[in-house]
Amino acid sequence: MLEKFREGSQGPGAKIILGAVIVTFALAGVSSYLGSGSAQSAATVNGVDISKQALENQVRNDRSRLESQQGESFAARWEQPEFQNQIRQQSLDTLVAQNLLQQMTDDLSLRIGDEKIRSYIFSMEQFQTDGVFNEERYISLLRQNGMTPAQFVERLRTDFAQQQLTDALVSSEFSLPSEVKLLAALQNQQRQLSQLIVPVNKFANDIAITDAEVSRYYEDSKAFFQTPQQASVDYILVDMKDISTGIELAADAAENYYNEHQSSYAQEDKRKVAHILVAFNDDEATAEKKAQALLTKIQLGADFAELAKTSSDDTFSGENGGELDWLEKDIMDPVFEAAAFALVNDGDVTSELVRSDFGFHIIKLLAVEPGKVKAFADVKTAIETRLKNEQAVSHFDELAEQLAEQAFEVPDSLDVASEETGLAIVSTELFSADAIPAPLNDPKIVSTLFDQDFIAEGLNSEIINLSDEQSIVVRINEYKAQSTKPLTDVNDEIIERLTATKAEQKALSFMTNVSAKINAGENIDAELATVDASFTAPEWLSRFDYTKADFKVLSKLFSMPKPAAEQATVATETSLSGDVTLLKFSSVRDAEMNAEEATRLGDTLKNINAQADYEMLIQTLIKAADVSYPVAE
Repeated sequence: MLEKFREGSQGPGAKIILGAVIVTFALAGVSSYLGSGSAQSAATVNGVDISKQALENQVRNDRSRLESQQGESFAARWEQPEFQNQIRQQSLDTLVAQNLLQQMTDDLSLRIGDEKIRSYIFSMEQFQTDGVFNEERYISLLRQNGMTPAQFVERLRTDFAQQQLTDALVSSEFSLPSEVKLLAALQNQQRQLSQLIVPVNKFANDIAITDAEVSRYYEDSKAFFQTPQQASVDYILVDMKDISTGIELAADAAENYYNEHQSSYAQEDKRKVAHILVAFNDDEATAEKKAQALLTKIQLGADFAELAKTSSDDTFSGENGGELDWLEKDIMDPVFEAAAFALVNDGDVTSELVRSDFGFHIIKLLAVEPGKVKAFADVKTAIETRLKNEQAVSHFDELAEQLAEQAFEVPDSLDVASEETGLAIVSTELFSADAIPAPLNDPKIVSTLFDQDFIAEGLNSEIINLSDEQSIVVRINEYKAQSTKPLTDVNDEIIERLTATKAEQKALSFMTNVSAKINAGENIDAELATVDASFTAPEWLSRFDYTKADFKVLSKLFSMPKPAAEQATVATETSLSGDVTLLKFSSVRDAEMNAEEATRLGDTLKNINAQADYEMLIQTLIKAADVSYPVAE
């Protein structure tokens, strides 16, 4: 139970339930929703394809997240094909789950109001300048991610709907007081322990290792004495950053561009409107009748703001007479937006009801802010950046194409390619697959560098596109195959290992003898004198007192049965350092639980239960779904 408690809030299900789903979907992995339309999908879920591009983006996002969490240990594991396949399968499972959730939200007709979407966009720091929403930054960031405002709004609408579903799981869960009490008792329980710690090296002095034992261990364990394959590499890198640094614009370039493209810097009209919403509530005909009655009252002179306060189902805006924030194009529902921008004069009200996915609207125009052309000074920096980027992209493409041609035409050297492009050849020292230097530590390069056919050919690689801003050509300069270290190089290491093993065995035998005497009620002073050791004074330890006892010792202690009255329980455990510890467990006491802790543990249990609900939901959806995967060629 405690293991579940510790791990519960760390699992992928809990992260989906408790994490910021919307931000993750909307920006960090926005490109994963805009696949390249590959003819072959990575999977099909109830007839809906998951593109290969979406899978690659998900894998890249998952890899980046895990790499930031695990650091160097992840980089080493990533070089193993089996581990890469495991991450790829987990990423595909994530996309399948997301698709199933989306289909479920559609079936349940979960909907999110335009005002919530709008408020969320305006609150996102990514789109703000000095704490204020910046429309130009908003449009620019979306364009960089290949999205239009309409696509982004729809993506948010989808994510909020899925969040409604997962929130329902969390809010419906609960924890019983008896569960909380039991968990607190287990977590806070203390156990009284005396430790007899005997360093293994006390038993190593008279141990002799023969040459025959060393040879036998070497032959049986050659897999542990391998020198990994190594390579040194020559490469030429085309890097957009390096190209951009050297670009200088003519003094009037930005102003000339501005004069030629002024229409691109014209801000459209903004509208401030108020609305009255009559939601469908499973009876569209009744909703339409109610909305029409309200519109008729307004046309006969009724106060719009008063009707909004008393009759609008959008209670948030209704409190302010139905008034919304300033409206710009491509933010709200297209039907609502078209009707709002069709109004001409302040005070105009739509002559007919406006039907959206959420119900029937009556819209009133409150004010218009005419569009205007932005001043050159306000957009100069952005224009200069754009012009430099355009030149850099053009020059990048030219250099990459030139590098690819020269590396192919003269395949046994990079010298000519370097001379023709003006790009330097970079040479590395020998490195292994678990210590690849940047920028070579990319899966596309690694799969090439340690491919035996590529190594045997000794030729330039094809140009490898690392990203939109980096391309590279590599060649093997020197290669050393994996080999077994000679016995002479590892002889001392083997002797050390064998000595440690025999010393531990002697230590365990000693502790077994001491333990038997304790259980028999015999005196152990003579045995303890031989190793110059004694039991520590009894002390109370909690489950997580790692400063007072070794992790393995604590785990052993809290797995031991409760001792009988006046009778200590003994057990032996080897610590993480290799020393042997004899545990004398004598008593148990429970700790009190305060109100704050009860609340915290109750919330933890609810989250664990919610995670289990989520995982059960996904598994149920998968079992009921038609999920297919393409057959590998």
